[in-house]
This record gives sequence, structure tokens and C-alpha cells, in this order.
Amino acid sequence: MKLLKNIASLITVNANGKPFKIKSDMQNIGEIKNAAILFSDNIHWIGSNDDIHNIIMKYNISENNIIDAHNKTIMPGFVDTHTHIVFAGNRTNEFARRLRGVTYQQIAEEGGGIQTTVKATSKASLEELVENGKKLAISAMKHGTTSIEIKSGYSLNTEGEIKQLRAIKQIAKELPLTVSATFLGAHDFPVEYKDNHKKYIDIIKNEMIPQVKEENLAEFCDAFIDKGYYTVDEGREILECGLQNGMQLKIHCDELADVSATKLAAELGAVSADHLLCISDENIKAIANSGTVAGLLPGTAYFIRMPYAPARKIIDNGAITAIATDCNPGSSFTENMQTILSLSVINMGMTAEEAIVASTLNAAHAIRKSDEVGSLEIGKKANFIMLNTENYSDLFYHFGINHVEQTWINGERITF
Repeated sequence: MKLLKNIASLITVNANGKPFKIKSDMQNIGEIKNAAILFSDNIHWIGSNDDIHNIIMKYNISENNIIDAHNKTIMPGFVDTHTHIVFAGNRTNEFARRLRGVTYQQIAEEGGGIQTTVKATSKASLEELVENGKKLAISAMKHGTTSIEIKSGYSLNTEGEIKQLRAIKQIAKELPLTVSATFLGAHDFPVEYKDNHKKYIDIIKNEMIPQVKEENLAEFCDAFIDKGYYTVDEGREILECGLQNGMQLKIHCDELADVSATKLAAELGAVSADHLLCISDENIKAIANSGTVAGLLPGTAYFIRMPYAPARKIIDNGAITAIATDCNPGSSFTENMQTILSLSVINMGMTAEEAIVASTLNAAHAIRKSDEVGSLEIGKKANFIMLNTENYSDLFYHFGINHVEQTWINGERITF
């Protein structure tokens, strides 16, 4: 076992066994000053630095296993609950066009956007996809992410979607990260089925989902239900098929327009409804009453110059609220959760404490792993980060740099 001592600020996000925090409870991040923590792969003890002599004697901790965290902040590792990091190619030219005033939707209507990445990803080998995904995942770990969700969705055919999911599975084997996989065959429609949606939906239901189930490749089934993509009825058909085949649901909802996709997520008992830039007041109440997590992705609003999700309303109405990067090559190309926390407090009106809870415990609940990760509590995994600051507020105050000095997963310091 190892002992961290002299911790200036230990942020536990302790929920006393609860899987999430809502409303004013999101202000409680369980800070302990002058703290210490004892751990192996799991956490064994948390307390005051004044008590460590007794702990050292009780557990016979050697000097080699005692780590001085003087002037440091320790907090749970970030849980990035929405990413698309397995892909090939890039869309830097499209980004430059958007800076000159062309909209995301206009580029998509021209055959760009998601379709650009589909073309490149379809040509890539499994090995190339694994390496591309690993590079972004390793960078995410350097910036404090210890658990991550990764989606398919950049192939739009059975062979390619399965290849992406196999790449995600391989990344999970090769890296210490806790990885959750999501099947997103319904990310867009292939060019050849733009005028025959039913045919492609049948392929998703009758070819893709059965093979995903057979190979046990995904925990979640997702669909992009929004203006210009899948309708609520089309999404429902796919998602219900996913449920019938043993997957839980995570849904892209109401990013580009209010199409009441969030209401569908609540009705179907989805684990999370993500984006919500255009969510209505009625659907805020629906998600707050449903237990579905509101997954907010401020990097997307920033990157494509859209209004931000109404985080203040969503939290104040009692919805379980999480934040994530949406790391992808087209609409939010960052794997840095610290950037997302900064955007959340500056542009979505969240407090620092709310952003911490939303990126740890509540985010863990959005991949149904808050019994293992997301807070520092006895029995949970020793997944934490060491910040080079005495105060957690410096994470927000001094922005634009990497404050993570060390990343620990399953009780082991990750070396890069």
C-alpha cells in the first residue's frame, strides 16, 4: 500500500455512497485540508495528516511507499463521458472555412462534416485506428482523464462500425484507462441512403446491432437525433433495438435545434442525453424528473460558435448534470477536460464546485460506473490526479495550462 501525506487540499467529492449529486449538493466537493490518503489499487483510508503516524504503524507502511504531496491538490481523475476519438483524417480545412463564416450545417449539406471523417476512417486499418485513438487517449490521461467513453459512428457501414468498436476494445486492453464503448451507427446516413433512410435503419437493426451484441463490443447504443439527422421516430426505432439487444442508451439530443430528442431520452430511460444546446424549458423539466443525466458539452458550442446549453437552468431544476469534451475532429477537437471545466464556469454559469462534480462523480454516473470511480471514497478505485496548486480554484483561475502533475489509475502512477 501507498500513503500520500501533507496534501494541501484533498477533494474527495464524497457522496456517502450515492451515485450522483444534484442541485445545491453539487457545491459540496468534500474538501479536506492538510489531508492524507492510503491506497493500493483501491482506497483504504482517508483522513487528516495528523493521524498518519497511527496509519503507518497499523499498516506497516515503508518509507518507500510514502509520497509527500506538500502544496499539492489531489482530486478524483476526470471522467470524460462523451468522445469520438477513434477516427482517421482531419477537418482542419473545414475549420478554416468556418472561421470565414461558413456554418457547420452548410458544410454538412455540401457533403462534408461527418462524411469527411467517414471517408478517411473507412480507408484506415484497424491498427491505424487503434494508434490514432491511443494518441488522443494518452494525451487525455496527461490532462487528468482516468475514465473515458469512446463512440463508433465514423464508418456508417457494418464492417467499418465493427472495426471501430474493435479498435476501442483494443485501446481498452493496451491502456490503463477505464474505457466504455458506445455503438453510434446512427451518427449520420451514408450518402447512398440519404433518400432511403429505412434501408439504412434496417441495416443498423438487422446487421450492425446483432454483431455488436455477438462480439460484446459496446455497453451503450447512441443516435444523433437532431435537425438534418435522425428524427425522433427513427431514433426511437434504433434505440429500442439497442435496448432489446442488451445495450443501455446514450443519445445526442437537441444540439442544432429543439426536436424534443431530450424528451425521448427521458421516456426511454436513457443513461444520458448529451449536447442540449437547444433544449426547451419543458424538456429540462422532463430530464430532471427522469434520472437521465444531462451531458453538457461546452467545447462543441465554443468550437462551432453556437449558444451554450442552459446549464444554470438545468442544474437549478434538479437534473443530474455532467460535462465532457465531445472530442471529435469536426466540432470539438480537444481531449483536455481542464479546458471543458474552464468553459463550463465562464460560459455556462457553473460554479467551480459544480464543474468538479460534473466532471467526476456525475460523469461517472453517466457511464454507470460511479460505484467504482468519480469520487475518492473507501473501496473505490484509486483513480486520482495531483495538481501543481494548493487550491482547487487555481484550476480555473490560471487557465490555459496543464495543472496535472501526476495521473494515478488503479493505484499506479502513469508514466508517459
